[in-house]
Order: sequence, then structure tokens, then C-alpha cells
Amino acid sequence: MKIARLLLLVVLLAGCASQTIEPSYYLLRSGKDLSSSTLRPSSDFSLGAVEIAPYLDQPGLVMETTEGQMRPASQNLWAEPVFDGVRNFLATEIAQAHGQELLPAKLTSDSTVVNIRIDQLHGTRDGKAIIVAYWWLVRADQVIALNRFSESRALQTSGYGALVDAEKVLLAELAQQIATSLVTARSAAE
Repeated sequence: MKIARLLLLVVLLAGCASQTIEPSYYLLRSGKDLSSSTLRPSSDFSLGAVEIAPYLDQPGLVMETTEGQMRPASQNLWAEPVFDGVRNFLATEIAQAHGQELLPAKLTSDSTVVNIRIDQLHGTRDGKAIIVAYWWLVRADQVIALNRFSESRALQTSGYGALVDAEKVLLAELAQQIATSLVTARSAAE
């Protein structure tokens, strides 16, 4: 009887050990309503380079585990390369805030180019999402404005889904700041 129980326990434990945990996948998509319409591209501004820090360029969402140490998640992954997600998210949000789409710089001429660099975009050990980003406006090969955006946002709940939600809010705030800087740049040029 004792041996039968022991064998049953071993079989149950072996069954539990063989179960795999399904990964969760996340998209960076704007929550803005994107209805079908004729797009209104800006004649004054275009979207240039959008860069992300190399530590972010991986499938897993990134969390700070201790001061200066980062760990990518192995089961909580981006559904597409994070570079593509960030670029598409910012392009959509800037267009919504600015009222006009920014075409890629290579498709336009004589426009002021908006270049963006995301240096930090990760979760912190104290339950926040953090972003540090820079953007600069270039007209006729001259930098006419250089800006930094550094913010954090507390997660509404625990978990990676809450981290993604907070990162989207921070990216939307960055896009709003960029759109505001375009209005300022246009006014200065007139």
C-alpha cells in the first residue's frame, strides 16, 4: 500500500512537471480609434529615425531586478519586434495629437525631420514603468531643437499586462510632447 501511494505520488509529480507554461504575447498598439479615412500628411514635418536602446531590442519585456541590472521576461514577450511596435505606436499617437500624419523622411523633401531615441522603457522593482526618451528636429541638416522626456508611472495592478499598459501611457505622453514641440517649431519658423 505504501509503495502504491509512493508510485501514485511520483506519477502525479511527473505529470505536473511536464506541463509547459504558455507564454503571453503583447502588442504595442495605440488605443486611438483608427477609422478608414483619407490621411492628411504633414508638409512641414516627417518621421526620421526611431531608435531604441539595445537592451530593449529583444523578445521579452524588460524588468529592472536590482539597481542597474535588467532581466528580460522569458514568458512575457512582445508579439512583434519591439522596435516596430514603438515606431508604429509613436507614429499613430503623434499623428493623432498633431492632426496630421508624419510620412517617413525618405518619402518627403524640404521637411523638418523628427528623430526619436528611446533610452529606457522598462519596469522597475518598485512597481513602476519608466521611460527616458530624446527627440530632435532637423531642418536642412541642422538640429533646430533637442528635447528629453523622462517620466515614470505606477502600475495599476501587478503583472506584465499592467506594465505594458503603463508603457503605452508613457509612450502616448511622449507622443503628445513631440506633437507640442512641432507646433512650437512651426511658430518659430514663421
